[in-house]
Amino acid sequence: MIQIPFPYLPSLPEITFRHLYGPEDAPAYVALIEACREIDAIDPLSTLEEIPTVEEMRADFADRDPKNVLFALHGDEMVASIRLSWWTEADGTWLYLHLGRVVPQWRGRGLGTAMLHWAEERIRALANEHPTNGKGVFGANASSTEKTATELLLNEGYRCVHINAQMDFTDFRKLTKPHLPVKIERRSVRPDQRRLIWEAIARFWAGTSWGAAVPSEEEYQEFLHQPDLDQTLWQVAWDQDQPAGMVLGRISMGCGYIDEVSVDSRYRRQGIAQALILYLLIALRERGVQRVRLHTDANNRHGARSLYEKIGFSVVKEFPRYRKPL
Repeated sequence: MIQIPFPYLPSLPEITFRHLYGPEDAPAYVALIEACREIDAIDPLSTLEEIPTVEEMRADFADRDPKNVLFALHGDEMVASIRLSWWTEADGTWLYLHLGRVVPQWRGRGLGTAMLHWAEERIRALANEHPTNGKGVFGANASSTEKTATELLLNEGYRCVHINAQMDFTDFRKLTKPHLPVKIERRSVRPDQRRLIWEAIARFWAGTSWGAAVPSEEEYQEFLHQPDLDQTLWQVAWDQDQPAGMVLGRISMGCGYIDEVSVDSRYRRQGIAQALILYLLIALRERGVQRVRLHTDANNRHGARSLYEKIGFSVVKEFPRYRKPL
């Protein structure tokens, strides 16, 4: 057990705190998330949140520094947790993300606030060791159904900087016949073309807020080894031997997912994205899928939300992203 210094320790003498032991903490952590499922309306089919498996959390905890995870326990029961991660964004900002949960029966007693304060103090110490050049920020997430977490973040000075919209499609009767522009062909992807597709995606997003730095070989391998990867569901529009646009889909737990929609800037506003999405939805229907999920910018900055709504998708939940100066 560890001591959390004032003012981070609430007046809860029956609660003890400790850092991560390792993968053996996975079952208790998953049980904590399950306990929050109903009150926070966690959507197990979402592309933006999940109920992790014990195996997934064993792997996650095996790679984490124990000092960057804090648990609160009532006896042997894990009743709250918070974990830290960080990365450098394309503009040089160091984003320090903390993700926490408190089981329903222990909310409203200052436990969540205490753990957030601990996380901020730990992040400040980490930032002092990193070359942030004054560009470090706290980050936190709370969906539109996580009412207590949203209230806590706003009370602590966090502000929403972006909102993702989770969208859902179920009415396959609305599907219309896809049409691609003249000289643009839809062809299947050969195994030796997967890197070409991956590099094209990075190139198409370059210069946008979603664009990353030069992608690495490690990222390519992660792309190839994604769970449920199904190359037969990739819909790619070609201009001769070069990809003009692509829509990548997969099936998981009986639900269809659209993970990528991107079009080369030279071919935009020609209906390519819409046609490829329709082709994918038809393919998913033929495999017996009755529901399809994707997410996009809720504010429709690039017109994607309008396109998806035109096809028949609807917003089922929003996921704000919160930030606070370090």
